Amino acid sequence: MLRFRAFGFPIQIHFSFLLLLVLFIDSGFSAIAIALWTVAILISVVLHELGHAATVRRLGGHVEGITIYALGGATMWRERETRLRNWKHFVIAAAGSAVGLCLGMGIYLFVRAGGMGETARFIVESPWRVDLRLADLSGNYLIFFVSAFIWVSVVWGLFNWIPIGGLDGSKMLRVVLLKVLGPSGDLHSRIIGMVIGAGAAVWLWQRGARLGAMLVLVFSASDLLSYRRSGSTPT
Repeated sequence: MLRFRAFGFPIQIHFSFLLLLVLFIDSGFSAIAIALWTVAILISVVLHELGHAATVRRLGGHVEGITIYALGGATMWRERETRLRNWKHFVIAAAGSAVGLCLGMGIYLFVRAGGMGETARFIVESPWRVDLRLADLSGNYLIFFVSAFIWVSVVWGLFNWIPIGGLDGSKMLRVVLLKVLGPSGDLHSRIIGMVIGAGAAVWLWQRGARLGAMLVLVFSASDLLSYRRSGSTPT
């Protein structure tokens, strides 16, 4: 594992992160583009987790560490002597994607304003419609990297707010249901996350994203099975 610190938080990159390179092998992108895709994902995920960690620290919790995996990250934290109120748990869960969305949209608006030239404006049509293939074929690797970062930060940030089991949206829903239903809200949120996850998996499978469909099911099922798990809170 690669270990370092950022803003006082210990971060480790798990060896499984290298699996991303395997997933990109048949993508048709050049080696440089694949490397830049991987770096863009890494930076986006690290910033996402730092958003969680900084919010935990600001609201009075204690961050034990951040781990970056192949398909996301986890910020391990715990409460101190004073228990955090429910709304703080909601804010902590939402903070990761909020950071990515703000940065991604900020860079997107800069590009659309002409800050990187007309070629970049043509390649970055919208945050979720970026022509990475054209950027790669034309050798515009700075634009490729920026476009990849925008797409990952915005699209994944929004997707992560959907209440699918294992994602931040499910944790946000859990806070709401705990407030409304009491302790049973925890289990209800996980069941809802599994149901929505199954629906998302079917939608992805029908569109040919079979790996994504299987991953959504794994996340949802793991979240439901971890119902009785205790200890540090992963975000």
